[in-house]
Amino acid sequence: MPTPSPATAHQTDPPHAVRALLLDLDDTLIDDRKAMAAAVLLLRAQLGLAPSEDNDGVAARWDSIGRALWGRCAAGEISFAEQRRVRLRETFGIALADREADALFDEYLRFYALHWELFPGATEFLAATAHLPRVLVTNGHRAQVNKKLQTLGLAGHFQFVVTPDDCGAKKPDPRIFLRALELLGVAPQHAMMLGDNAVSDIAPAAALGMQVFHVDHRVQGQSIADGIRHAVASHY
Repeated sequence: MPTPSPATAHQTDPPHAVRALLLDLDDTLIDDRKAMAAAVLLLRAQLGLAPSEDNDGVAARWDSIGRALWGRCAAGEISFAEQRRVRLRETFGIALADREADALFDEYLRFYALHWELFPGATEFLAATAHLPRVLVTNGHRAQVNKKLQTLGLAGHFQFVVTPDDCGAKKPDPRIFLRALELLGVAPQHAMMLGDNAVSDIAPAAALGMQVFHVDHRVQGQSIADGIRHAVASHY
């Protein structure tokens, strides 16, 4: 019996079979919270900032301020460079000229890159879903995203990478998801989005008709490894 062509095989798929995956990067595949915390504490120790505070308090403030500013950046309320400067000023309560803040953030980024690591289960997820085309959809800057992919050996696992630098839109703007779907050549109902952010990843993907899996490594049953059964089961 002749092997069916991809087009013929797709005609016999279940109505909502997953044919391709869209994945977020930070806090989905990479433990970004851990890397950010380690980096900001090294920066603090090097410069003697906030000496009376404990490590957990500084790391938590850096994280919460950063996520709030990242949301404003995605909404176009603040520039990428400015959110970095504000994050430093507000976290440590210090006055910094733009040039000083930029230099300080470059030092933070150096520490940050030293602590990138994959979540447990990320490698297993990529192996188990290797039969599905994948596109990385991230709000990170293309240069840093490429560096992360190369450093962690992820570059070969994605057919495409879509960032705001590539399409002019940031998540949760639907245009970045639509660009990913266009590259993959699949309709929304035949794609699954996996990401950690309910607002930026999950809600907009679901609104477009995609299947979704909300990754939260702090919640049992919601790790990237748990996403395997959802992505693979939905393929058949």
